[in-house]
Amino acid sequence: MRASADPVEAAEAQVLARPGSADSWLALAEVHRQAGRPQAALAACDAGLTAVPRSAALLAARGEALRLLGRPGEAGEAFRQALDVEPGQDGAGFGLALLAVEAGDAQAAHDRLAPLRAVQPDRPQVLWLAARIALLAGRAQDAARDLERLLASPLPAERQADARLLLSEAYDQLGDHTAAFAAAAAGKAIQRRLYAPQARAREGIEARLERLDAWFRAADPAPWRTPPPPGARPAPGHVFLVGFPRSGTTLLEQALAGHPEVAALEEAPTLAAAHDAFLTSAEGLQRLAELGAAEAQAWRARYWAEVAAHGVEVAGKLFLDKAPAATEDLPLVAKLFPDAKVLFAIRDPRDVVLSCFRQNFRMNAMTYAFTDLAETAACYDACFALADTYRQRLPLDLLEVRHEDLLADFEGGLTRICGFVGLDLQPAMLDVAATARRRAVRTPSAPQVRLGLNSRGLGRWRAYARPLAPVLPRLQPWVTRFGYPD
Repeated sequence: MRASADPVEAAEAQVLARPGSADSWLALAEVHRQAGRPQAALAACDAGLTAVPRSAALLAARGEALRLLGRPGEAGEAFRQALDVEPGQDGAGFGLALLAVEAGDAQAAHDRLAPLRAVQPDRPQVLWLAARIALLAGRAQDAARDLERLLASPLPAERQADARLLLSEAYDQLGDHTAAFAAAAAGKAIQRRLYAPQARAREGIEARLERLDAWFRAADPAPWRTPPPPGARPAPGHVFLVGFPRSGTTLLEQALAGHPEVAALEEAPTLAAAHDAFLTSAEGLQRLAELGAAEAQAWRARYWAEVAAHGVEVAGKLFLDKAPAATEDLPLVAKLFPDAKVLFAIRDPRDVVLSCFRQNFRMNAMTYAFTDLAETAACYDACFALADTYRQRLPLDLLEVRHEDLLADFEGGLTRICGFVGLDLQPAMLDVAATARRRAVRTPSAPQVRLGLNSRGLGRWRAYARPLAPVLPRLQPWVTRFGYPD
């Protein structure tokens, strides 16, 4: 019998042949993880644990799937369960160290990594995580040393790219901006070559944004003025946080999530099915324009089911759907959730484009554009042109949030945002800023960089003005429009 060429089919065949084997279920979970399907990987792990309930490897793989789904509490529990079964399970130890990095706790991450590094100091994964911890702790020289050692070893292309982008951050912290930009460009060039075949097979992000813009500029605005009745919803409040990647949405999401009456979900594909059904063709857009109440309610039910599948309990809460790349999906918001609030994040376009070019992302149509500096700027331009068109045609209840203004007066800015979404300001929300600023005094590269609270993130483009020069004219209209200084 001829073996299947499809990796999922091959892994599923192995599971059918050996349903009691943890290795079979692990292989299936890994195929889904590598393909960017953490929900399917989680399902494979859960099914495998039904058959092999005390498999430390499956518990660790389950933790990794949960981490990728943005469920750190559950991920940590799965990793700890794996270590209870097998104290030396390095996947679980590594996972807990990575969770600590993502939570901004450099000391906890170091403590988790120490036993792994003692046994395998030159293992690529260990060097990579050690570098991330060093960057978090403000030890850029140590990070650069570990990354240079890592890059001297044979690495798959994807890991080479990731290491070079981390090295860019280390050089940046050391003040060598020329080397930092060169390292980022090298990492992005690897990613561009690696994902070029997939990119050629689908519509590019700039073309997609321009297609949507042209359709809405030519369309009759009348059908968009009266959406279907909003219908019942499980959450009493609903907010979409959109804009553009690297525009300061993480700070805002974490501050709002500090409120006890807020449930937040970060960058999950809650509208992906509706996007595919309606926004990929002129016919679909017309169907969306004419959407009836019954069909709208069916799509809403599908949306809330997707939210629930990500482990978020929204009953009695204001639900915050943070999706900075989902500006193009605002027609879906207007039709399916007409009573939802929209927070629209804005940050200096030059800082945004620089950050997108230097940041490592999970690959999709938009982030593939970020592998080229000119395409990054073009994507930004097309996205904000489309947002302008949407705001002229769609009945959106929208508030602009300027990142720099929020940093300048966090309490005042957050008070304004809370008033817009229907919350009272709570001290825990302000603690996001206070905690990050305290960390900034101790460790200049700690999680406040990710949160956007460190002044290093403001006007950072000036240190890279020379390599950014080719794209600055494309961004200048938006710099002027938003009132940023030259």
